[in-house]
Amino acid sequence: MGAHPTPTAAYWAFFEHFNAKDPAGWAGAMSYPHIRVSAAPPRRQDAQPGPRTASGLYPTPEDYASMAANAGWERFELTGWVRTQGITPRVVHASDEKVHLAGGWTRHRADDSEIITNRVLYVLTRTDEGWGIQARFGVDSFNADASGEAAVAAAERLGELRNAGDFEAFAQCLLYPIIIVGVGEVHRIESAEQFLAVSAAQPIEAVPGSVSVVNAGTSGVNVAARRRANGVERDEILLMVQHGDEWQLAAVSAI
Repeated sequence: MGAHPTPTAAYWAFFEHFNAKDPAGWAGAMSYPHIRVSAAPPRRQDAQPGPRTASGLYPTPEDYASMAANAGWERFELTGWVRTQGITPRVVHASDEKVHLAGGWTRHRADDSEIITNRVLYVLTRTDEGWGIQARFGVDSFNADASGEAAVAAAERLGELRNAGDFEAFAQCLLYPIIIVGVGEVHRIESAEQFLAVSAAQPIEAVPGSVSVVNAGTSGVNVAARRRANGVERDEILLMVQHGDEWQLAAVSAI
């Protein structure tokens, strides 16, 4: 799947097939494995997707279509929903094979009144078949007045720990399982011990002053940052999630 000619074509196909109540077409907007990461609970591996705030890993189009069909559209219709309107997306970072797209949507009733609005960072990737949505990083508590200041401070602190080589302290600032999104692949790191085993030896440096808010909610913020590895700079999206009194890193994608 994920056979669209451009990243934005895949983005708009997502809404077209959702509004058409077409599970197979909706699944066709994705790249696989596809991951939904939400700033709202639950984040357990066995958690069942809910109508809006759901995290889940879908290895194949059939898995995603099954989720969509089982979830049904009836629960949306009980709220008065008749359509979901996507916002015009903004490219945050881009390469030939991956794009970070800031987007989102509003659900509407028949009289065009608004039910709920959300902001999302979509990770789109290009495979041999074409472009599709590899991951969705949802703030899932959208607040137009949220500054994201606390999340930015936490992300900057992560950069300071990385640059200082304090990997053990860095690992304690992650919300497990932490998700790392590649092109055609999704990695779950289940614990601090696993993170230290696979990541501590990597010579990655955070670029100071590079952190900024992409979209923000009450308990989740997508931030952009920059890192340097082997003299090459790359752009990152970090989904920061408020967990108790702390902001922790839940998911990352790099270009």
